[in-house]
Amino acid sequence: MLTADIHFSDLHAPVDIIDGRILFGASHITPFPHRLLRAVVVDTDDAVTVACLERFRDDPDGLDLVRPEQARDAADRLDTIRSHLLDWSILTIDRVSGLISYEASLVHSAPVFFRTAASHVAIDWDSSRLLRDTSVSIHWPVMMAQIAGMLAYTPQTPIAGLYRSLAGATLTIHGATVDARLPEAMAMPGAQDLLQDQSAEDLLYETVLLLMAARDFDSERTAVELSGGMDSALIALAAADISGPGLLSYGAQFRGAMGDAQRSRRDLLCRRGQFEDIVVPANRFPPFGPGSARRTPFGVWPQDENYPELFEAIFDMLARAGIDTLASGFGGDELYAVYTGEEAPDDGSSAATCFAYLTERGRHLALQGGAPRPQIVLAETSLLATAARSQRLLRRGIWPIYPYINPILARFVASLPWEYRRDRTVLRRALTDRLGDPVFQRDYAKESFREVAIRGLVENRDYLQSVLSRSAVLDPDLIHRDRISATLASDIESLSDADFGFVFRVLAICCFFDAGDQEL
Repeated sequence: MLTADIHFSDLHAPVDIIDGRILFGASHITPFPHRLLRAVVVDTDDAVTVACLERFRDDPDGLDLVRPEQARDAADRLDTIRSHLLDWSILTIDRVSGLISYEASLVHSAPVFFRTAASHVAIDWDSSRLLRDTSVSIHWPVMMAQIAGMLAYTPQTPIAGLYRSLAGATLTIHGATVDARLPEAMAMPGAQDLLQDQSAEDLLYETVLLLMAARDFDSERTAVELSGGMDSALIALAAADISGPGLLSYGAQFRGAMGDAQRSRRDLLCRRGQFEDIVVPANRFPPFGPGSARRTPFGVWPQDENYPELFEAIFDMLARAGIDTLASGFGGDELYAVYTGEEAPDDGSSAATCFAYLTERGRHLALQGGAPRPQIVLAETSLLATAARSQRLLRRGIWPIYPYINPILARFVASLPWEYRRDRTVLRRALTDRLGDPVFQRDYAKESFREVAIRGLVENRDYLQSVLSRSAVLDPDLIHRDRISATLASDIESLSDADFGFVFRVLAICCFFDAGDQEL
């Protein structure tokens, strides 16, 4: 939620605010400027603290400077911020100890990245600016965990020395050292019975509606994603109920029978919500093409969505249309917790496929980098995806709203009886109630990116083979490069989902680190 360049020699310099920037000595801190955000600077003899918050509708906006007379007043103000129910972060510069810390809420829509040096620390929500004109090296345990498809929501990124803020965690910087205090493990609520006459479907919809309406919702400057899927459908309908007719919506359109069914669902949603809809043909934006941001070093994070080529174009168009806020169904897939005994466990076939491409040492490092962390009520896959995507949005001045990625809603859904959570039954029924059509309860097949992804691999196979041949990621002591290359050279369409997913992921990672003929 901010950028900063903090020199350790400036910790005792006086603080001033000029044009939205917090200045002290040669150091500066700049909160991300947006109408849905506000910032508070708490300046005392012992510390400078910058808190950035997502605003409720009636909250003040802008940037405030506060100089409390008593230390207790400063502490009370910060405790109030920590109880804020929307997104917040607190950057603290301790003038006495020299420590710099960054604390984030569980609602964490846009993380920041850190690079440290002996004399200063640089912080930025855009990681590419921290990596510009500098050499990088790979952090192998995190890298191998990502290649193996294991969760790696850690402060350490695949780039050695580049750290990322985490939901609910505090990162502390002392010189070139970064330590992390992870959130305490959170017990899931477990399945609970509904009270008599309670409607889980109404409660789900009303919670989503309230989480969105709590913000300063401006229908002229807000857009909604409308993929034709269930998750985006509920968010879009709630947004339409808040704003009224004419809200801008957009979505990718796929081909074939899947695309026909998707188009029918989108048409139904557009009639109900009275959206001004933009449809973009997905087949026009296959991955890895000559104009793709993936061909720029550090251009697309490996854990990003599968179709950044498409969304780069869409977000450019939204920004030109005056859109500064996006309401998205991100995180909906992961909302429906499954407890032990409710569903058959994963057979492990995907992990077995990944490990077949790794050496014994590579498997060991992957297990090390994918070691479990304290469980929180929010899914790590959701937080990883939003961390990658947020940079693309913020570069265009667009702030994301992810109602599903909220501990209030997550705990509610996780507490529902299994018959409501199974196959997202509560969501399907909620949509039927609001649309008057059971299309999401019958013969619903989720839209798939695979056909477009296959085209991207086939059309750019020569380029991708050249990336594989020179990639520093494919260390022969860790990964069987020849097996990956052979899989890419094979009939892509006939690959199993596990093999296809693994190869696509490896290619995305190799492209992220690819510097052409230059050494990493």
